[in-house]
Amino acid sequence: MSAAPPAALPNTAPPATTPSTATPPETPPPAQYVKDQQTGKVYIKIDEHWYDKVSAAISALYSLAVIGYLTFMILYVLSGRYAFWPEAFTNKIANLLTYPVAKLILYTAIGGAMGAAVNNLRSFISWHAEDKAFGWRFIWKYIAMPPLGGTLAVLVYGILQGGMAVINGGATPENNQLTSLSAWATGMLAGYGSSKVFIWLDDKVNTLFKIDKKQVAVPDLTGKSESEARQMLSNAQLEVGTVSKEVNEQVDKVIKQTPGAGTQIDCGSKVDLTIGIAAPASDPDTTIDPALKPEAKNGNGHSSNGDPTGTTDSTEAAETTETPEQPAGEVTP
Repeated sequence: MSAAPPAALPNTAPPATTPSTATPPETPPPAQYVKDQQTGKVYIKIDEHWYDKVSAAISALYSLAVIGYLTFMILYVLSGRYAFWPEAFTNKIANLLTYPVAKLILYTAIGGAMGAAVNNLRSFISWHAEDKAFGWRFIWKYIAMPPLGGTLAVLVYGILQGGMAVINGGATPENNQLTSLSAWATGMLAGYGSSKVFIWLDDKVNTLFKIDKKQVAVPDLTGKSESEARQMLSNAQLEVGTVSKEVNEQVDKVIKQTPGAGTQIDCGSKVDLTIGIAAPASDPDTTIDPALKPEAKNGNGHSSNGDPTGTTDSTEAAETTETPEQPAGEVTP
């Protein structure tokens, strides 16, 4: 009888692996930054949307319209014709333009508005055409800058002419084309650099209208409690600065102050205080005489230094008793 064939073993080979087709998650692109060429400020770039592009187009067209209209206006004034569109308004001020000062103010204002409009176009080219980062909120800046530039130009020209009047002995400006063009150019520069003009005007205002702070004498706070010192500083229009602690016999009292008493300082300045505290209590002396200290031994009865006799490291001379030798023939009782 033949033996049955062995049963086939199950296939235990690992299943074939297929390469994974899953793509790793995409990391967001790093933030891009844009630097304003005029102010030097850095901003995070945000891609333009359709409404940003529409705002950019409106801003550019508005700036071009301002430049075109002001160019037409200044040519009219140079030709001696003071009534221009809108004539209903300009006819009322035409008589004022016969005065040299009024004409210079007009030239300056026109120059300032044109300079601001030119700066708008420069900003439009930088932010929209080059960086493609024009924001719709910029439209309000573009609309406001021409009238603001004209106003700043007149103010700057008045300050400069006031300084020249002091040098020239109060001479009135001459009514000629060169003076008019000079006023227009000065206004043009002031309008174009409005951001710098604001900084310059702030410095002038701080110089001319600087308010000196009132000074007071620092009161003597030595020996006062902290609460009393705070009240005295408040009454003197001063503030408490850094409060530190130091061991001193005058506990909870002011032992030092900076600045010192009598020093003249501005109102609102800070005064540092040092408060005395008691010395910490010292621990009792728990030192034990080594001769009285018990010897430490381990579990085997040995001393901690490993000597099985239990003696310390110091060696001691063993005491021996010697018996004197006896002479021969003598018996010891």
